[in-house]
Amino acid sequence: MPKLVANDIATVLKKRISAGEWLQDGRMPPERDLAAEFGVARNTVRRAVGFLEEDGTVVRHVGRGTFLTATNPDSIAATVTRMEGTSPADMMEIRQLLEPAAAAFAATNASMAELNAVREAHQTACAAEDMPDFEHWDAEFHHCVFACCRNDFLKEIHNLMRTIRNQSPWFEMKKRSFSEERRRVYCDEHQTILDALLRRDPESANQAMLAHLKTVERNLLGR
Repeated sequence: MPKLVANDIATVLKKRISAGEWLQDGRMPPERDLAAEFGVARNTVRRAVGFLEEDGTVVRHVGRGTFLTATNPDSIAATVTRMEGTSPADMMEIRQLLEPAAAAFAATNASMAELNAVREAHQTACAAEDMPDFEHWDAEFHHCVFACCRNDFLKEIHNLMRTIRNQSPWFEMKKRSFSEERRRVYCDEHQTILDALLRRDPESANQAMLAHLKTVERNLLGR
């Protein structure tokens, strides 16, 4: 049964990709070579590669060949990999573009349950007993604000930003800039953001978030 054979070949190819085969140049062999290797018709290999394309393992370009998505410069995976080296200065610029707008969306779109989640994250951050615990709940506060937007794409963008900011160089930078006085300032600014959200005041939420991020930027980057 050709479909079963194609599935079997797709499984083998995926295992070989996971093991690092073809990773150096990111390009799979031509279909005719794979057909000869497996002793099947090219149509069967084409179906097998089609399964890999459907699950995002590879991407096919007519006239160029089949490429692993992790090494394809146009793939989402490759884009995310490049973003891992984002500088703190670039990250703060993007945060100041996105997060005030997200706060305004949140003030308009959030349910009471979602606002309560923002409040809980804020209160837990303020009660944190050490810097790592505070950083966790500080990040959770911002995550909850994005969740209040009720826009899944925007929330996933923030998840990516959060992942980048959880890398070791970022944590060390935040650790060096941390102090109890600054934590109190952050908590006060978070309270101002929360108050604007609870009033359903998008303009004030936008301004409060921007002011908070300006404070964070000064403390992290000294500017």
